[in-house]
Amino acid sequence: MRLANIGLRLGMIALLISFTAALPCTSRADEELYRAVGDDSLTTESSQAWGRLEYFDWHEYDGSVSKAKNAGPRISVGVARSYNRDDVTFTPRVGAMVGYTSYQGTLSPPYNNTPIDTYSKSFGFDVGADVGAVYHLPSEATIEPFAGLGWNWWRTDTASWGGPRETWDSVYARGGARGSAILKVREIEFRGYGEVGLKLPLSTENSIKVADHGKGTLKPEGDLSPFAEAGIVRNRWRLGLAYDSWRFRNSDPAQLSDGTPITQRKSHADIFAFTAGYAF
Repeated sequence: MRLANIGLRLGMIALLISFTAALPCTSRADEELYRAVGDDSLTTESSQAWGRLEYFDWHEYDGSVSKAKNAGPRISVGVARSYNRDDVTFTPRVGAMVGYTSYQGTLSPPYNNTPIDTYSKSFGFDVGADVGAVYHLPSEATIEPFAGLGWNWWRTDTASWGGPRETWDSVYARGGARGSAILKVREIEFRGYGEVGLKLPLSTENSIKVADHGKGTLKPEGDLSPFAEAGIVRNRWRLGLAYDSWRFRNSDPAQLSDGTPITQRKSHADIFAFTAGYAF
């Protein structure tokens, strides 16, 4: 099972790279030239670098009662490239995250619900790609339904303060719609944009390391997790507000190396962010 999960992740990355490399591309600046000579089949491309200032809010539940909270600021950066061929789009992306958050509540076994009030260091990455279809509406508005796959890996570590180190590894599917429209305020014209959708973790592992107890792996099942973003674009700059989330159910019991039982409680993460990007 472990090898199958690794193969799924490596295969997804290889497919993303090979498909991207195979696309015949031209820049936006050259698009009008190709249209002028009657060539409408070439793929146009655009790239965007972005950064986010995030507030991360993670809860672990016993029934409907929150038993542990991991919350605080994170910073993420990344780049995405969009390929458009006759209004069919392919958009690969890659990003990285670091954070320093507070951890409060009670820890599940092997800590036997021991109260904790400490800090957590975290870092991780996300890689994936979407496929979409652009539909043009009146007044230069567009709407683009999309679907895609992604791989999210992140580690949170409270070991410096006596807690566990957790490494989350999740392959997910996602789908939704994004769109844009021309807006004008006091003769200043800009483009507003929005995106909304759901993602579903398909295969998730939480590898736990506990001092004096060893390692163990939990496999919580994912639930539908909403995401959204809205903002404005002007002169290649993009500013917006974003929301992301993760939803996981209770895991089946597992064991650490020394036989200590462990479980992953139902867990929810909500991520609120200010985002800024630049197109090139």
